[in-house]
Amino acid sequence: MNKEWFIFKGTHHLGPFSIKEMEEFMSVGEITAQSLVWREGAEKWEALGKVRELAFLSEAYKTPDFTPPKKPYSKMNAVKEVQKTPVLPDLPDLPDEDLPPPMPPGFLGVENSIDFSAKTNDTISDDEPPPLPLDAILDPTGAGKGFQKSSRPSSKIVPRVVFSVVVVLFIAIVGWFFVNEKSASIQLRVKGLMPVYLEKLSETAEQKISSIAVAIALSLDGKTIFATTNKDGEILAIIKLRSIPKRVLGTDDVELMVRGVIKNHLGEFGKMQLISGPQFVPGEYDVDFTGRKMHFLNKRFKFLNGIDFFKKLNTNYTYKTQALIYAGTPREFEKKLLEYTDTIVAEQLKPFNDKLERLQTFMSILNKTSEDYLLALEKVKKPKDINAFETQYIKEISPILQSLVIAASELAKKGEALETDSRKKVATYTSQVQLGKQIGELGADMITETRAMKKITDKDKAVLRLKFQKRHSSIMSQIDAHIAKLNAEIKKISN
Repeated sequence: MNKEWFIFKGTHHLGPFSIKEMEEFMSVGEITAQSLVWREGAEKWEALGKVRELAFLSEAYKTPDFTPPKKPYSKMNAVKEVQKTPVLPDLPDLPDEDLPPPMPPGFLGVENSIDFSAKTNDTISDDEPPPLPLDAILDPTGAGKGFQKSSRPSSKIVPRVVFSVVVVLFIAIVGWFFVNEKSASIQLRVKGLMPVYLEKLSETAEQKISSIAVAIALSLDGKTIFATTNKDGEILAIIKLRSIPKRVLGTDDVELMVRGVIKNHLGEFGKMQLISGPQFVPGEYDVDFTGRKMHFLNKRFKFLNGIDFFKKLNTNYTYKTQALIYAGTPREFEKKLLEYTDTIVAEQLKPFNDKLERLQTFMSILNKTSEDYLLALEKVKKPKDINAFETQYIKEISPILQSLVIAASELAKKGEALETDSRKKVATYTSQVQLGKQIGELGADMITETRAMKKITDKDKAVLRLKFQKRHSSIMSQIDAHIAKLNAEIKKISN
Protein backbone atom coordinates (compact mmCIF):
# COMPACT_ATOMS: atom_id res chain seq x y z
CA MET A 1 0.00 0.00 0.00
CA ASN A 2 1.34 3.44 -0.94
CA LYS A 3 2.59 5.73 1.78
CA GLU A 4 1.54 9.18 0.73
CA TRP A 5 -0.18 10.84 3.68
CA PHE A 6 1.47 13.43 5.94
CA ILE A 7 0.17 14.53 9.34
CA PHE A 8 0.80 18.03 10.79
CA LYS A 9 1.90 18.09 14.46
CA GLY A 10 2.73 21.37 16.23
CA THR A 11 5.31 23.10 14.02
CA HIS A 12 6.33 19.90 12.18
CA HIS A 13 4.82 17.36 9.82
CA LEU A 14 5.28 13.60 9.97
CA GLY A 15 4.98 10.98 7.29
CA PRO A 16 4.40 9.74 4.77
CA PHE A 17 2.01 7.07 6.07
CA SER A 18 -0.28 4.59 4.40
CA ILE A 19 -4.07 4.56 4.90
CA LYS A 20 -3.68 1.46 7.07
CA GLU A 21 -1.24 3.26 9.32
CA MET A 22 -3.60 6.22 9.46
CA GLU A 23 -6.34 3.84 10.58
CA GLU A 24 -4.09 2.51 13.35
CA PHE A 25 -3.41 6.07 14.56
CA MET A 26 -7.13 6.76 14.51
CA SER A 27 -7.90 3.62 16.49
CA VAL A 28 -5.61 4.59 19.39
CA GLY A 29 -6.73 8.19 19.39
CA GLU A 30 -3.46 9.67 18.17
CA ILE A 31 -5.27 11.55 15.40
CA THR A 32 -8.86 12.71 15.02
CA ALA A 33 -11.13 14.00 12.33
CA GLN A 34 -9.74 17.48 13.01
CA SER A 35 -6.08 16.45 12.47
CA LEU A 36 -4.54 18.21 9.45
CA VAL A 37 -3.32 15.95 6.62
CA TRP A 38 -1.79 16.39 3.21
CA ARG A 39 -0.45 14.37 0.30
CA GLU A 40 1.52 15.26 -2.77
CA GLY A 41 -0.65 16.98 -5.34
CA ALA A 42 -2.98 18.55 -2.76
CA GLU A 43 -3.13 22.36 -2.73
CA LYS A 44 -3.34 22.78 1.04
CA TRP A 45 -3.61 21.08 4.39
CA GLU A 46 -7.11 19.95 5.33
CA ALA A 47 -8.77 18.32 8.28
CA LEU A 48 -8.85 14.54 7.98
CA GLY A 49 -12.64 14.46 8.15
CA LYS A 50 -12.89 16.71 5.09
CA VAL A 51 -10.63 14.59 2.86
CA ARG A 52 -12.74 12.31 0.64
CA GLU A 53 -10.27 9.41 0.67
CA LEU A 54 -10.07 9.42 4.48
CA ALA A 55 -13.61 10.31 5.33
CA PHE A 56 -14.43 6.69 6.14
CA LEU A 57 -11.95 6.81 9.05
CA SER A 58 -13.70 9.65 10.80
CA GLU A 59 -17.07 7.89 10.25
CA ALA A 60 -15.77 4.54 11.43
CA TYR A 61 -14.28 5.86 14.63
CA LYS A 62 -17.06 8.16 15.68
CA THR A 63 -18.63 5.45 17.91
CA PRO A 64 -17.66 5.19 21.57
CA ASP A 65 -16.43 1.62 20.96
CA PHE A 66 -13.20 2.98 19.53
CA THR A 67 -12.64 5.81 22.03
CA PRO A 68 -9.74 5.05 24.40
CA PRO A 69 -11.20 4.13 27.81
CA LYS A 70 -11.08 6.75 30.56
CA LYS A 71 -9.79 5.92 34.02
CA PRO A 72 -10.90 7.49 37.29
CA TYR A 73 -9.01 10.75 37.87
CA SER A 74 -6.12 10.75 40.27
CA LYS A 75 -2.76 12.48 40.37
CA MET A 76 -1.02 9.13 39.77
CA ASN A 77 -3.26 8.24 36.84
CA ALA A 78 -2.82 11.76 35.43
CA VAL A 79 0.96 11.37 35.55
CA LYS A 80 0.77 7.92 33.96
CA GLU A 81 -1.54 9.21 31.24
CA VAL A 82 0.90 12.02 30.42
CA GLN A 83 3.89 9.66 30.39
CA LYS A 84 2.22 6.68 28.72
CA THR A 85 -0.52 7.54 26.30
CA PRO A 86 -0.88 11.28 25.87
CA VAL A 87 -3.55 12.29 23.40
CA LEU A 88 -2.98 14.75 20.57
CA PRO A 89 -5.22 17.80 21.11
CA ASP A 90 -7.77 18.61 18.45
CA LEU A 91 -6.51 21.24 16.02
CA PRO A 92 -8.85 23.83 14.55
CA ASP A 93 -9.58 24.20 10.90
CA LEU A 94 -7.05 26.97 10.16
CA PRO A 95 -7.25 29.36 7.20
CA ASP A 96 -5.42 28.44 4.05
CA GLU A 97 -2.70 31.01 4.48
CA ASP A 98 -1.75 29.83 8.00
CA LEU A 99 -0.40 26.40 6.97
CA PRO A 100 1.81 26.06 3.88
CA PRO A 101 2.42 22.70 2.20
CA PRO A 102 5.23 20.57 3.69
CA MET A 103 8.69 22.13 3.51
CA PRO A 104 11.47 20.36 1.62
CA PRO A 105 13.93 18.11 3.49
CA GLY A 106 16.61 19.83 5.52
CA PHE A 107 14.66 23.12 5.86
CA LEU A 108 14.67 24.80 9.28
CA GLY A 109 11.88 23.33 11.43
CA VAL A 110 11.97 19.87 9.81
CA GLU A 111 15.25 18.62 11.20
CA ASN A 112 13.54 17.64 14.46
CA SER A 113 11.71 14.84 12.62
CA ILE A 114 13.38 11.53 13.53
CA ASP A 115 14.76 9.62 10.57
CA PHE A 116 14.30 5.88 11.02
CA SER A 117 14.60 5.09 7.34
CA ALA A 118 17.27 2.50 8.14
CA LYS A 119 14.60 0.33 9.84
CA THR A 120 12.21 0.22 6.89
CA ASN A 121 12.40 -1.10 3.35
CA ASP A 122 10.56 1.90 1.93
CA THR A 123 12.56 4.27 -0.25
CA ILE A 124 12.30 8.02 0.26
CA SER A 125 12.12 10.54 -2.54
CA ASP A 126 14.34 13.64 -2.25
CA ASP A 127 11.27 15.72 -3.10
CA GLU A 128 9.35 14.58 -0.02
CA PRO A 129 9.70 15.48 3.67
CA PRO A 130 11.72 12.97 5.76
CA PRO A 131 9.55 9.99 6.85
CA LEU A 132 8.70 8.97 10.40
CA PRO A 133 8.08 5.17 10.39
CA LEU A 134 5.39 3.59 12.47
CA ASP A 135 7.87 2.14 15.00
CA ALA A 136 8.73 5.74 15.86
CA ILE A 137 5.10 6.37 16.65
CA LEU A 138 4.01 3.13 18.33
CA ASP A 139 6.00 1.03 20.78
CA PRO A 140 5.52 -2.78 20.94
CA THR A 141 2.76 -2.36 23.53
CA GLY A 142 0.84 -0.10 21.21
CA ALA A 143 1.37 3.06 23.32
CA GLY A 144 1.73 6.32 21.39
CA LYS A 145 5.18 7.89 21.07
CA GLY A 146 5.40 10.14 18.04
CA PHE A 147 2.38 12.22 18.97
CA GLN A 148 3.03 12.59 22.69
CA LYS A 149 1.47 15.60 24.30
CA SER A 150 3.80 18.07 25.95
CA SER A 151 4.03 17.66 29.71
CA ARG A 152 4.41 21.46 30.02
CA PRO A 153 1.03 23.11 30.67
CA SER A 154 -0.08 25.50 27.97
CA SER A 155 -0.83 28.10 30.64
CA LYS A 156 2.94 28.45 31.19
CA ILE A 157 3.74 28.82 27.51
CA VAL A 158 1.91 32.16 27.06
CA PRO A 159 3.81 33.98 29.86
CA ARG A 160 7.08 32.70 28.45
CA VAL A 161 6.15 33.97 25.00
CA VAL A 162 5.17 37.36 26.42
CA PHE A 163 8.39 37.51 28.42
CA SER A 164 10.40 36.67 25.30
CA VAL A 165 8.66 39.41 23.34
CA VAL A 166 9.35 41.94 26.11
CA VAL A 167 13.02 40.97 26.23
CA VAL A 168 13.35 41.28 22.46
CA LEU A 169 11.66 44.69 22.50
CA PHE A 170 13.88 45.85 25.34
CA ILE A 171 17.03 44.77 23.51
CA ALA A 172 15.80 46.46 20.34
CA ILE A 173 15.06 49.73 22.19
CA VAL A 174 18.42 49.74 23.97
CA GLY A 175 20.21 49.03 20.70
CA TRP A 176 18.29 51.76 18.92
CA PHE A 177 19.06 54.18 21.75
CA PHE A 178 22.76 53.31 21.66
CA VAL A 179 22.96 53.82 17.91
CA ASN A 180 21.11 57.13 17.99
CA GLU A 181 22.85 58.53 21.04
CA LYS A 182 26.33 57.69 19.81
CA SER A 183 25.80 58.55 16.18
CA ALA A 184 26.51 62.26 16.62
CA SER A 185 29.93 63.12 15.28
CA ILE A 186 31.94 66.18 16.30
CA GLN A 187 32.04 68.37 13.23
CA LEU A 188 32.36 72.06 14.02
CA ARG A 189 31.64 74.00 10.89
CA VAL A 190 31.85 77.61 11.98
CA LYS A 191 32.53 80.60 9.76
CA GLY A 192 33.47 84.09 10.87
CA LEU A 193 35.30 83.02 14.03
CA MET A 194 38.91 83.60 15.10
CA PRO A 195 40.98 80.38 14.84
CA VAL A 196 42.02 80.66 18.49
CA TYR A 197 38.39 80.52 19.60
CA LEU A 198 37.47 77.79 17.11
CA GLU A 199 40.27 75.66 18.55
CA LYS A 200 38.98 76.24 22.07
CA LEU A 201 35.44 75.31 21.06
CA SER A 202 36.71 72.12 19.41
CA GLU A 203 38.79 71.12 22.42
CA THR A 204 35.79 71.50 24.70
CA ALA A 205 33.54 69.47 22.40
CA GLU A 206 36.05 66.62 22.32
CA GLN A 207 36.56 66.34 26.08
CA LYS A 208 35.92 62.78 27.28
CA ILE A 209 34.77 63.43 30.84
CA SER A 210 31.63 62.43 32.71
CA SER A 211 30.71 65.98 33.71
CA ILE A 212 29.65 68.63 31.24
CA ALA A 213 32.03 71.25 29.83
CA VAL A 214 31.01 74.41 27.97
CA ALA A 215 32.91 77.00 25.92
CA ILE A 216 31.58 80.11 24.19
CA ALA A 217 32.99 82.66 21.74
CA LEU A 218 31.91 85.75 19.81
CA SER A 219 31.88 85.95 16.02
CA LEU A 220 34.06 88.43 14.13
CA ASP A 221 31.08 90.67 13.35
CA GLY A 222 30.06 90.70 17.02
CA LYS A 223 26.51 89.56 16.22
CA THR A 224 26.59 85.83 17.02
CA ILE A 225 27.61 83.83 20.08
CA PHE A 226 28.77 80.25 19.49
CA ALA A 227 28.74 77.63 22.25
CA THR A 228 30.02 74.06 22.37
CA THR A 229 29.66 71.26 24.89
CA ASN A 230 31.19 67.81 25.26
CA LYS A 231 27.74 66.19 25.48
CA ASP A 232 26.18 64.88 22.28
CA GLY A 233 22.56 64.92 21.20
CA GLU A 234 20.30 67.97 21.47
CA ILE A 235 20.49 70.18 24.55
CA LEU A 236 18.05 73.00 25.25
CA ALA A 237 20.39 75.68 26.62
CA ILE A 238 20.07 78.97 28.52
CA ILE A 239 23.30 80.95 28.93
CA LYS A 240 23.50 83.99 31.22
CA LEU A 241 26.46 86.35 30.92
CA ARG A 242 27.49 88.88 33.60
CA SER A 243 30.28 91.37 32.90
CA ILE A 244 33.34 91.21 35.14
CA PRO A 245 34.10 94.67 36.59
CA LYS A 246 37.02 96.45 34.91
CA ARG A 247 37.36 93.59 32.40
CA VAL A 248 34.96 94.91 29.76
CA LEU A 249 35.24 97.81 27.35
CA GLY A 250 32.59 99.82 29.17
CA THR A 251 31.88 101.49 32.48
CA ASP A 252 28.46 100.00 33.22
CA ASP A 253 27.68 96.53 34.53
CA VAL A 254 26.08 94.39 31.83
CA GLU A 255 23.99 91.23 32.11
CA LEU A 256 22.47 89.43 29.15
CA MET A 257 21.04 86.05 28.22
CA VAL A 258 20.92 83.84 25.13
CA ARG A 259 18.86 80.70 24.64
CA GLY A 260 18.54 78.02 21.99
CA VAL A 261 19.54 74.47 21.04
CA ILE A 262 23.02 72.98 21.11
CA LYS A 263 22.93 70.17 18.54
CA ASN A 264 25.77 67.82 17.72
CA HIS A 265 27.98 69.68 20.25
CA LEU A 266 27.49 73.13 18.65
CA GLY A 267 25.01 75.92 19.31
CA GLU A 268 24.61 79.22 17.47
CA PHE A 269 22.84 82.14 19.16
CA GLY A 270 22.03 85.16 17.04
CA LYS A 271 19.76 86.99 19.48
CA MET A 272 20.83 88.41 22.84
CA GLN A 273 18.37 89.46 25.53
CA LEU A 274 19.70 92.37 27.58
CA ILE A 275 18.83 92.00 31.27
CA SER A 276 20.71 95.01 32.69
CA GLY A 277 23.02 97.71 31.37
CA PRO A 278 22.63 100.11 28.45
CA GLN A 279 24.06 97.76 25.81
CA PHE A 280 26.29 94.76 25.23
CA VAL A 281 30.01 95.55 25.47
CA PRO A 282 32.86 93.15 24.59
CA GLY A 283 35.00 91.79 27.40
CA GLU A 284 35.22 89.06 29.99
CA TYR A 285 32.01 87.61 31.42
CA ASP A 286 30.95 85.17 34.08
CA VAL A 287 29.05 82.36 32.32
CA ASP A 288 26.12 80.59 33.96
CA PHE A 289 24.99 77.67 31.77
CA THR A 290 21.87 75.58 32.31
CA GLY A 291 20.75 72.90 29.86
CA ARG A 292 18.36 70.00 29.47
CA LYS A 293 18.89 67.00 27.24
CA MET A 294 15.64 65.38 26.17
CA HIS A 295 15.51 61.60 26.42
CA PHE A 296 15.02 60.09 23.00
CA LEU A 297 11.62 58.67 24.04
CA ASN A 298 10.36 62.10 25.13
CA LYS A 299 11.82 63.60 22.00
CA ARG A 300 10.15 61.11 19.67
CA PHE A 301 6.87 60.97 21.57
CA LYS A 302 5.97 64.46 22.75
CA PHE A 303 3.03 63.31 24.87
CA LEU A 304 5.40 61.48 27.24
CA ASN A 305 6.71 64.83 28.50
CA GLY A 306 3.60 65.17 30.62
CA ILE A 307 4.36 62.00 32.59
CA ASP A 308 6.62 62.37 35.64
CA PHE A 309 8.38 59.06 35.07
CA PHE A 310 9.47 60.04 31.59
CA LYS A 311 10.34 63.57 32.68
CA LYS A 312 12.90 62.07 35.04
CA LEU A 313 14.58 60.39 32.07
CA ASN A 314 15.71 63.82 30.82
CA THR A 315 19.20 64.99 31.84
CA ASN A 316 19.73 68.45 33.36
CA TYR A 317 23.09 70.22 33.25
CA THR A 318 24.58 73.24 35.06
CA TYR A 319 27.99 74.75 34.45
CA LYS A 320 29.81 77.92 35.51
CA THR A 321 32.90 79.39 33.88
CA GLN A 322 34.40 82.63 32.55
CA ALA A 323 34.80 83.53 28.91
CA LEU A 324 36.20 86.31 26.76
CA ILE A 325 33.38 87.57 24.55
CA TYR A 326 35.48 89.56 22.10
CA ALA A 327 35.83 89.37 18.32
CA GLY A 328 39.62 89.79 18.25
CA THR A 329 42.43 87.80 19.82
CA PRO A 330 43.01 87.77 23.60
CA ARG A 331 46.22 89.78 23.13
CA GLU A 332 44.39 92.44 21.15
CA PHE A 333 41.77 92.62 23.89
CA GLU A 334 44.35 93.17 26.63
CA LYS A 335 45.91 96.00 24.65
CA LYS A 336 42.53 97.52 23.92
CA LEU A 337 41.46 97.18 27.54
CA LEU A 338 44.60 98.94 28.78
CA GLU A 339 44.08 101.86 26.43
CA TYR A 340 40.41 101.99 27.24
CA THR A 341 41.06 101.82 30.97
CA ASP A 342 43.50 104.72 30.86
CA THR A 343 41.01 106.79 28.92
CA ILE A 344 38.09 105.80 31.10
CA VAL A 345 39.97 106.29 34.34
CA ALA A 346 41.09 109.74 33.25
CA GLU A 347 37.53 110.59 32.28
CA GLN A 348 36.14 109.23 35.52
CA LEU A 349 38.75 111.02 37.61
CA LYS A 350 38.16 114.34 35.92
CA PRO A 351 35.27 115.59 38.10
CA PHE A 352 36.90 114.28 41.25
CA ASN A 353 40.23 115.93 40.45
CA ASP A 354 38.46 119.19 39.68
CA LYS A 355 36.68 119.16 43.03
CA LEU A 356 39.87 118.23 44.82
CA GLU A 357 41.73 121.10 43.19
CA ARG A 358 39.00 123.56 44.19
CA LEU A 359 38.98 122.33 47.78
CA GLN A 360 42.73 122.67 47.97
CA THR A 361 42.36 126.27 46.73
CA PHE A 362 39.78 126.96 49.43
CA MET A 363 42.21 125.51 51.97
CA SER A 364 45.00 127.78 50.73
CA ILE A 365 42.75 130.85 50.95
CA LEU A 366 41.69 129.89 54.47
CA ASN A 367 45.29 129.40 55.57
CA LYS A 368 46.30 132.71 53.92
CA THR A 369 43.48 134.53 55.70
CA SER A 370 44.49 133.00 59.03
CA GLU A 371 48.16 133.81 58.55
CA ASP A 372 47.55 137.45 57.55
CA TYR A 373 44.95 138.16 60.24
CA LEU A 374 46.95 136.70 63.13
CA LEU A 375 50.05 138.58 61.98
CA ALA A 376 48.09 141.84 61.72
CA LEU A 377 46.51 141.23 65.14
CA GLU A 378 49.93 141.05 66.75
CA LYS A 379 50.85 144.48 65.32
CA VAL A 380 47.54 146.20 66.09
CA LYS A 381 47.69 148.75 68.93
CA LYS A 382 44.55 150.64 68.10
CA PRO A 383 41.37 149.29 66.49
CA LYS A 384 41.88 151.33 63.32
CA ASP A 385 45.21 149.56 62.73
CA ILE A 386 43.23 146.58 61.39
CA ASN A 387 42.51 148.66 58.24
CA ALA A 388 45.86 147.49 56.80
CA PHE A 389 44.73 143.86 56.94
CA GLU A 390 41.36 144.80 55.44
CA THR A 391 43.05 146.46 52.47
CA GLN A 392 45.32 143.49 51.87
CA TYR A 393 42.35 141.03 52.24
CA ILE A 394 40.23 142.90 49.72
CA LYS A 395 43.13 143.09 47.28
CA GLU A 396 44.65 139.59 47.48
CA ILE A 397 42.07 137.15 48.92
CA SER A 398 38.56 138.38 48.23
CA PRO A 399 38.74 138.28 44.37
CA ILE A 400 39.99 134.70 44.26
CA LEU A 401 37.49 133.57 46.84
CA GLN A 402 34.66 135.33 45.05
CA SER A 403 35.51 133.71 41.69
CA LEU A 404 35.63 130.24 43.25
CA VAL A 405 32.23 130.71 44.87
CA ILE A 406 30.61 131.97 41.67
CA ALA A 407 32.03 129.08 39.58
CA ALA A 408 30.97 126.51 42.17
CA SER A 409 27.49 128.00 42.21
CA GLU A 410 27.17 127.73 38.42
CA LEU A 411 28.46 124.16 38.39
CA ALA A 412 26.06 123.24 41.17
CA LYS A 413 23.12 124.49 39.11
CA LYS A 414 23.89 122.66 35.85
CA GLY A 415 26.33 119.90 36.71
CA GLU A 416 25.04 118.13 39.79
CA ALA A 417 21.58 117.65 38.33
CA LEU A 418 23.18 115.41 35.68
CA GLU A 419 25.23 113.40 38.13
CA THR A 420 23.27 110.16 38.58
CA ASP A 421 26.27 108.32 39.99
CA SER A 422 26.19 108.63 43.78
CA ARG A 423 29.98 108.62 43.89
CA LYS A 424 30.13 111.89 41.96
CA LYS A 425 28.05 113.59 44.64
CA VAL A 426 31.00 113.52 47.03
CA ALA A 427 32.15 117.09 47.89
CA THR A 428 29.42 118.63 45.78
CA TYR A 429 29.77 122.08 44.27
CA THR A 430 26.98 123.26 46.53
CA SER A 431 29.09 122.39 49.57
CA GLN A 432 32.01 124.32 48.01
CA VAL A 433 29.81 127.42 47.73
CA GLN A 434 29.06 127.13 51.44
CA LEU A 435 32.74 126.74 52.27
CA GLY A 436 33.62 129.86 50.24
CA LYS A 437 30.96 131.87 52.03
CA GLN A 438 32.22 130.71 55.42
CA ILE A 439 35.80 131.76 54.58
CA GLY A 440 34.63 135.18 53.33
CA GLU A 441 32.44 135.73 56.39
CA LEU A 442 35.33 134.76 58.68
CA GLY A 443 37.60 137.49 57.31
CA ALA A 444 34.86 140.16 57.24
CA ASP A 445 33.58 139.33 60.72
CA MET A 446 37.04 139.45 62.31
CA ILE A 447 37.76 142.87 60.74
CA THR A 448 34.44 144.20 62.03
CA GLU A 449 34.92 142.84 65.57
CA THR A 450 38.48 144.14 65.81
CA ARG A 451 37.50 147.62 64.62
CA ALA A 452 34.56 147.73 67.07
CA MET A 453 36.83 147.57 70.16
CA LYS A 454 37.71 150.81 71.98
CA LYS A 455 41.24 149.70 72.57
CA ILE A 456 43.31 146.62 71.87
CA THR A 457 44.89 145.02 74.93
CA ASP A 458 46.73 141.71 75.09
CA LYS A 459 43.62 140.24 76.69
CA ASP A 460 41.49 141.53 73.82
CA LYS A 461 43.92 140.08 71.31
CA ALA A 462 43.72 136.67 73.05
CA VAL A 463 39.91 136.73 72.86
CA LEU A 464 39.97 137.69 69.17
CA ARG A 465 42.63 135.06 68.38
CA LEU A 466 40.65 132.29 70.12
CA LYS A 467 37.42 133.22 68.31
CA PHE A 468 39.21 133.29 64.93
CA GLN A 469 40.94 129.95 65.46
CA LYS A 470 37.71 128.26 66.51
CA ARG A 471 35.94 129.28 63.31
CA HIS A 472 39.04 128.52 61.27
CA SER A 473 39.20 124.95 62.67
CA SER A 474 35.52 124.37 61.90
CA ILE A 475 35.96 125.35 58.26
CA MET A 476 39.21 123.38 57.93
CA SER A 477 37.62 120.18 59.31
CA GLN A 478 34.92 120.41 56.63
CA ILE A 479 37.53 120.83 53.89
CA ASP A 480 39.56 117.89 55.24
CA ALA A 481 36.50 115.64 55.31
CA HIS A 482 35.65 116.44 51.67
CA ILE A 483 39.24 115.90 50.54
CA ALA A 484 39.42 112.51 52.32
CA LYS A 485 36.25 111.29 50.54
CA LEU A 486 37.53 112.48 47.19
CA ASN A 487 40.89 110.75 47.65
CA ALA A 488 39.11 107.51 48.53
CA GLU A 489 37.03 107.62 45.33
CA ILE A 490 40.07 108.52 43.23
CA LYS A 491 41.98 105.58 44.66
CA LYS A 492 39.05 103.27 44.00
CA ILE A 493 38.76 104.36 40.36
CA SER A 494 42.51 104.23 39.74
CA ASN A 495 42.78 100.68 41.00
